[in-house]
Amino acid sequence: MSIVIFCVSMAPGEYDEKSLPTHGLHLQKNTQILYGAKNAVGKGVEFMKNVKQKMDITFDHKAPSIVIEIPQYYNGYADILKRGGKIRCITEITKENLQYCEELVKTVTELRHMDGLKGGIAINESEYMATTVLQEAQPLTEVIYSNVDAVVAQGQFIFDTLWKNATVAQKKIKELKEGIKYYETKLITESSDSLIETELGRIVRNSPEINICTSIDGLKINKNYLIESITHALKKEGINAHKRIRILVEINRDNLEIIKEFLNLGIQIRHSKDISSIDYTVSNSDLIISVKRTGENDPTDSILYSNDPSYLDHFTNVFEELWKNSKDPERIIKSLEEETELSFIETIDDPEESVKLIRTLISSAKYEILGILPNFNSFLRQVESGMMEFMKNIAQSKKNVNIRILIVEETDNEMQHKILTLFDKFNGNIPGSSNSGGVPMEFQFKDVENFKLKILNSRLFTEIGFLIVDKNKSLIIESKNIPSIDMVESIGLSSYSNSHRISKSYASIFEALWNQAELYDKLKVQDRLQKEFINIAAHELRNPVQSLLGFSDILMNTKGNIEKYSNFIVTMNQSTKRLARLIDKVLDVTQLENELLILNKENFNLEKLVIEIVREYNNNIHLLNKNQLEILYDSRLNGCNNINPESNRNYGFVFADRTRIIQVIMNILENAVEFTERGTITLRLNENMATHEIRLTISDSGSGIDPEILPNLFTKFVSKSRKGTGLGLYISKKIIEAHKGMIWAKNCYDRNNKIEGSEFTLILPSKGN
Repeated sequence: MSIVIFCVSMAPGEYDEKSLPTHGLHLQKNTQILYGAKNAVGKGVEFMKNVKQKMDITFDHKAPSIVIEIPQYYNGYADILKRGGKIRCITEITKENLQYCEELVKTVTELRHMDGLKGGIAINESEYMATTVLQEAQPLTEVIYSNVDAVVAQGQFIFDTLWKNATVAQKKIKELKEGIKYYETKLITESSDSLIETELGRIVRNSPEINICTSIDGLKINKNYLIESITHALKKEGINAHKRIRILVEINRDNLEIIKEFLNLGIQIRHSKDISSIDYTVSNSDLIISVKRTGENDPTDSILYSNDPSYLDHFTNVFEELWKNSKDPERIIKSLEEETELSFIETIDDPEESVKLIRTLISSAKYEILGILPNFNSFLRQVESGMMEFMKNIAQSKKNVNIRILIVEETDNEMQHKILTLFDKFNGNIPGSSNSGGVPMEFQFKDVENFKLKILNSRLFTEIGFLIVDKNKSLIIESKNIPSIDMVESIGLSSYSNSHRISKSYASIFEALWNQAELYDKLKVQDRLQKEFINIAAHELRNPVQSLLGFSDILMNTKGNIEKYSNFIVTMNQSTKRLARLIDKVLDVTQLENELLILNKENFNLEKLVIEIVREYNNNIHLLNKNQLEILYDSRLNGCNNINPESNRNYGFVFADRTRIIQVIMNILENAVEFTERGTITLRLNENMATHEIRLTISDSGSGIDPEILPNLFTKFVSKSRKGTGLGLYISKKIIEAHKGMIWAKNCYDRNNKIEGSEFTLILPSKGN
């Protein structure tokens, strides 16, 4: 061990004795620096004469010869003992001063050994002396003397600390004489300077190989002394550039410049995130461990020292394992200098740390959060732990962050209803109040558009959960298959990575599963609609067939004049037409889906066609029992800012399949008439010469379109009609799109935001296009 005793020094003046200011102390109390052997030795003799009961003294390895060879000191020591006083002495015992130390053991009350002492101090009941200039077998030439109480007390504290950590002299002498190596493990407390720096310097100077494992703070605190010690060791005679010094540390922006300095000194450095909070240095003969720090920038208060081979082997093996798994510093430094984040994968075995990381990642999201829950119980744990509420808050506070969560388990109706009930609670609804319309395929928080939760009804069995944030950070979580709904208890190992490629790959897996869930939802809807269609189609077929069978049986059994059965014949004719329309719709769907629809296009005036359709409908409106309903055509009312009607002779001409366009208009009109009891149905035609488009709008004052089906209005089997098949609007959309046109629908609202009808819009290319 190496301890430096710091003393006040002054440049020599023209006087041999100088007094230092006492700052208000009693005039008899002073601190002096004495120069010259005569003054120094004289003050030393006077100091020894003033000892009443004890003298405590430390000096380096050169001093034992001074005490034994200089009569003034030797006799002074002897006089103290004769007066009944006690002398405690600390020095560095070496092979070179061994004979003097054996004599010194007989000269003082108790002698102890400490490695690396420099200079010396001495304290009696009321005085303090110190020196840093010692020559072997030569008297003192420069000393500091003080009888100021505070200085004496400080010196006593320094000595007592060193005494407590020093080794009994007889043990060290025996070790040197017999070549016996004594192993020890001890706690060494600090006295004045940073002890960890002092010990580190000694090991760096004396050991051929040094391994240092340090935290970021430890590296910053010991930087200056470490650089000084290493530089000195590399330049010192007998120590060449083959000395191997290795440092393990987590490299970051805070210590980047320090790392560069060390690399320039030839020190080997590796980057590791697995550095513990313990700083330690191990060589082939010594181990020092930093025990504690009193503050963020404070040096170590004490260290644990050991030269026990079992400890050395253990910490060396730990270091080697960390070194083997560490990373090259050049890549880390380049990443930090270019301000790019270095990719890594980290295993987390603490479930509480995993939960903290989940919250941190969710909070850090900038545009997207993707999550996979392996089963229904995982969802319940998210709810119980407050994680769902946490994500709701994130979604509300970060409107630009899209959050999608997927539950990967085959769930039954009970599970789905439970999820719906929980979302009712989240949304402030009465639990179960939203079950009337059946279980939705997608769950959302009220007024939170950027959060969606889906169920992938799959038999895919997994015990792994995913969290992917912004496609550049990912966390894979092992989920224990246990009944507990405690989130921490259910988490096993976790794997975190900030790799963009890895995270993007996991995001691709998520998207595939999400698309599968959406496809399943669509298939489920399609299945439900298809069943409804079968029921409707069966009803639509059954009624006309029964009419045909019944009336045809009557006619077959009737003889003579059948004119009185004309009503039967009319009904049969209508039923036949109804069957024909249903068959045509089914055939149309088949042709459209197989892209076999053939359009027989021709030039015709759409305005004239619309007027004919309106006239025909008005002539037959009484047959529909719609006496309070009127159908109007208005070609001059602008329904769009950019569309202005033209009155020239080419106005309203299109190149299209006349029969198919009639089919589309009639289908929309039939729906409008069915859902409008009274009021008007208005058709408006406008042509935009700039865009070569003709726009036809059909608006009514009826009950409007059910908001539940509005988003899917133009898909197959979607209908709220009492007699419809749900194919008409699907066919209409396909026909318009086949003409390179567009069709859409919307509800109209009054000032009280109440539905007061609907509006369908068709756009077709004009003849000029």
